[in-house]
Amino acid sequence: MTSSSLPPQGARRALIVGSGISGLAAALSLHRAGWQPLIIERAPERRTGGYFVRFNGPGYTAADRLGILDSLPDRRDPEGRAFEVDSRGRLTPGLTFPEQVNGTPMRMLLRSDLERVLYEAVQDLVEIRYGTGPAAITQDRDQVTVTLTDGSVESADLLIGADGIHSSVRSLVFGPEDLYRKDFDHVVAACVMDGPLPGMRDGDTLVATAPGRSAWINSYRDHPPVAFLLYRTDWPAAEIRKKPSDALRQAFAGFGGDIVPAMLEAMNRSESVLFDQVSQIHLSRWSQGRVLLLGDSAWCMTLHSGQGSGMGIAGAELLARLLTEHGDLPTALGSWEQRLRPLVTRYQKEALRMRHFFMPANRFGRIARSTLIRAASTPVGAKLGKALMG
Repeated sequence: MTSSSLPPQGARRALIVGSGISGLAAALSLHRAGWQPLIIERAPERRTGGYFVRFNGPGYTAADRLGILDSLPDRRDPEGRAFEVDSRGRLTPGLTFPEQVNGTPMRMLLRSDLERVLYEAVQDLVEIRYGTGPAAITQDRDQVTVTLTDGSVESADLLIGADGIHSSVRSLVFGPEDLYRKDFDHVVAACVMDGPLPGMRDGDTLVATAPGRSAWINSYRDHPPVAFLLYRTDWPAAEIRKKPSDALRQAFAGFGGDIVPAMLEAMNRSESVLFDQVSQIHLSRWSQGRVLLLGDSAWCMTLHSGQGSGMGIAGAELLARLLTEHGDLPTALGSWEQRLRPLVTRYQKEALRMRHFFMPANRFGRIARSTLIRAASTPVGAKLGKALMG
């Protein structure tokens, strides 16, 4: 067997690092294609939580192919309202999301919804080993070998690094993260709140923006609201080393009337808060030999794109199809990247534009955003809003 060949169907083994959306989708897709996947997860147990996802486009289509689409909820409430919050806490009508985006219907759900449905689909089919991760990676003509932090060694025909923006697989095989990470001057915080704010109904969305600051609360059917905060800083890497509650209280002092302080208090009470800088990942290649990067480890587009979760699923589903279609690994991986890269490039560029919608950079940007939202009630404005959202 040469380095370009694969064992027969049923004898192919894949080692997947990361049990998030991309890793679980890869395990499900490859298992259905006749592979034997093993998932390695550094965390001691399955994680939950995360912010909202606008699920549409390639990920929606891939979820349908994988047979999980009907299990994914749409947490929007038909009676839900959208409001903008001014500096004094007053409410004005906001911009709602369209029903159709990127050629598919759109569902509003949570990252934890996607992870739960994928986990339930693979839990009886694929081994997930928690509490360990890659310490060293080598490969030769026939296989890739991973030494894990618990001292065990695993060999496979393919290693998939689906371990997120701070990928250990990428660092071990492709080099340090700083070579590929392009930072925005933004910090993001998100958590599941322990209850709605006074006056909020299920399905309501509240958005407060100012130059360099943005706060969102999304409430859903059958789930507590999710708080999402974004702010600008000259030194995001230093900012995220602070205690989240201290950094957020300083960044959002005097902002959003009574609403944002209530969000901050809810974050103080939360058991789990996402607190990280906003960055994209750019690599010239997503595979090296028998090692492949998938999802945020390969192409993190930032939350502004609205396509991170979906493209992780789409990439995993396409990978399994092309590995089945092609008889050798380099051809399959080359075809996979050739087909995915134009989409990823498009969504990364769109994220650069959408970041100004999520958080205006200056007073002019805030005025432009407010003008768009007011115009959305007109036919022309509705078309502009739809174009902006996808």
